Amino acid sequence: MSHFLGVKKFLGLFLVVLAPGLIALPAAAQGLGGPAILMENPAGPPGEEKKEGAPSTCGPVISDTCLPIETGKYALQVFWGLSFVTGNFSPNWRHVSAGGNFYTFNMPVKFTYGPTKDTEVYVIVPFITNWAKDVNPDLAGPNGERSAGYSGIGDISLIGKYNLLPETDYRPAVTAVAGFATIPTGHASRLNPGLLGQDAIGTGSLSITTGVNLFKYLKPFLVHSQIWYNTPINIYKIHGTDTPAPVRNHDWVTFNLAAEYPFTRDKRWIFLMEMYSNWTWSNIYTTQGFQSPTTLLGLQPAIEFVATEKMSLALGAAFDLVGKFGGQKITPVATVLYSF
Repeated sequence: MSHFLGVKKFLGLFLVVLAPGLIALPAAAQGLGGPAILMENPAGPPGEEKKEGAPSTCGPVISDTCLPIETGKYALQVFWGLSFVTGNFSPNWRHVSAGGNFYTFNMPVKFTYGPTKDTEVYVIVPFITNWAKDVNPDLAGPNGERSAGYSGIGDISLIGKYNLLPETDYRPAVTAVAGFATIPTGHASRLNPGLLGQDAIGTGSLSITTGVNLFKYLKPFLVHSQIWYNTPINIYKIHGTDTPAPVRNHDWVTFNLAAEYPFTRDKRWIFLMEMYSNWTWSNIYTTQGFQSPTTLLGLQPAIEFVATEKMSLALGAAFDLVGKFGGQKITPVATVLYSF
């Protein structure tokens, strides 16, 4: 009975945490999870009884963390993800055939630094390999190609954040975020038709990002929320013209939720569940011929393990559930975080 009441209390408080995120949605806006193992737990007012703080964890894998890394600390985190495309999403939110077998191996490397108190800066450099095989004949390349592959560095991300409000008994911690979700270092223009689109490993745009991250420790659960607004600026032109190349994504909002539950007495093993989503739309400024607006919502369960004070790991799988345009994927993912 006490377990049931605890779950009921968690659900109620979870909605309290979610509410400020929804209010901030129009003005705010993905990144990969940050080094929560290095978070600073804000102290209460002088004289206040010290309460139990949140345990150290690896942190969400997809969602960005809220509380910055400790001042003067560094962290290196490597992710490995292998996506299997199970189909495409139609404009009417239906599942349709992808027209072949498509795969993506993604290995982002994330470096984080805390320059001052309550501040964090990180950069993510992704290595990407795409390949396709057994593509339908009607989708074959100009010389009948039905298999292709391509590898390279994708779009780099550069993000800074500042903890605006510390966590209290009734309020989540709130961190402001600003930076670039994508810096166009990936290959996105002058694509080779014979590679069947597998050489498209960039957006071709500089995406300016603003938003907020939230965190609340609802013992025994650690709850994270991420709301980012992303505005891309097209970089490329069609060769020999002044016309923008149709490689830019539309404006989009990233809205993610994550909850962690330490399920062992020593709190070194943690169950993680994440909900991830991107919401994209067209507006009056959208140039004809640009990529179709996409929407995606999925879930990722994972298990975390805190190996030492400096190293933690996580293993899970992301499942794209519903969407509009774009591919539907299943992505097993692993990550290792090491702090210095």
